[in-house]
Amino acid sequence: MKKIIASLPVLYACIATAAAQSGVTLYGIVDAGVTHVDSAGPVGGRSTIEAGQMQVSRFGIKGVEDLGNGLKARFGLEGTLFNDTGVAGVATGTPSANSLFDREATVGLAGPFGSIDMGRQNILGVQSVGLADPMGLAFAATSPNVLFAAMNHAGVYGPYGANNGGTALRQNNSVRYVSPLFRGAGFALMHGFGEQAGDAEKSTYQGASAFFNRGSFGIAGAYARMKNAANTDVLTSHAYGIKYTAGTVALKSTWAQNTLASTGRKIRVFGVGVDVPVSPALSLNGAFYDTRRSGDLRDRSRQYVFIARHALSKRSTAYLSLARATTDTVVTATQINLAQGFVAIGSDAANRVTVGLMHLY
Repeated sequence: MKKIIASLPVLYACIATAAAQSGVTLYGIVDAGVTHVDSAGPVGGRSTIEAGQMQVSRFGIKGVEDLGNGLKARFGLEGTLFNDTGVAGVATGTPSANSLFDREATVGLAGPFGSIDMGRQNILGVQSVGLADPMGLAFAATSPNVLFAAMNHAGVYGPYGANNGGTALRQNNSVRYVSPLFRGAGFALMHGFGEQAGDAEKSTYQGASAFFNRGSFGIAGAYARMKNAANTDVLTSHAYGIKYTAGTVALKSTWAQNTLASTGRKIRVFGVGVDVPVSPALSLNGAFYDTRRSGDLRDRSRQYVFIARHALSKRSTAYLSLARATTDTVVTATQINLAQGFVAIGSDAANRVTVGLMHLY
């Protein structure tokens, strides 16, 4: 009995260590802002409550189990939350159906070899080039980098890749490998299975990326190749990002271009931005995006964005944003709107003011 009692502290220590290394975490972001947009011409002004302005509102569950010898099993489930209306998940696929975990649904292993994850997950350019987005992936619903560089525009990129008609930003039935880091450098490979009978190339996605992020400097590049369901067309993409921190000021820039083989259509996005901390609680961000279409026809849009973020605590942030977008021509219902969600149909320019609050949990 004395030996058993003496061994209890060791047993409790082992249990505590295992609990720290294995477990399930519930997390999320709830973000909403009051937005007013004034569009040029007869469209006029519109005021709304918009969810997910600084970061897309979301809820998620992630878990990890320590298998020993540095090997861990893990899973991730994450869905979009439209907290302005209470709707959870985004409608994806053909036919369209609401997907509870539209952002991620994966299971995998991680260890000294790197990591392997399978399921629905982001294309590689989001994880790598996203490190240098000029406004930190804010205003995802109108961001040129999210809509066009990351191909999160279902109307433009939906028919390509293993997404079943949804946005090309996320790929179903995919397997992703990420290498271990070596002095801040690494690479990743990813394949999305089209799962079409009779032709393994239909609706497939192939991607590769390389990245370096250490100290004050970060750089990344990604490539993607997607087939349509009939295996008659190919969509390719190149995306790059670079960031540099000088003292406390961060400079960021991205460039991306995707090309459609059948028509020669090219959509290119260039972005540049700067983050300036004014105080421990207050930071300022300025960003500029230039989006161009060529190859089949010519069009151009520009966005100018200013964001002030004030940290109320470690988990809550209040923000103010002023932005302007312009297009070369008046937007029509039949064209690709390079200022999607910002400049309305029937207008060629708009100004936007947003005041909001973001809370992490």
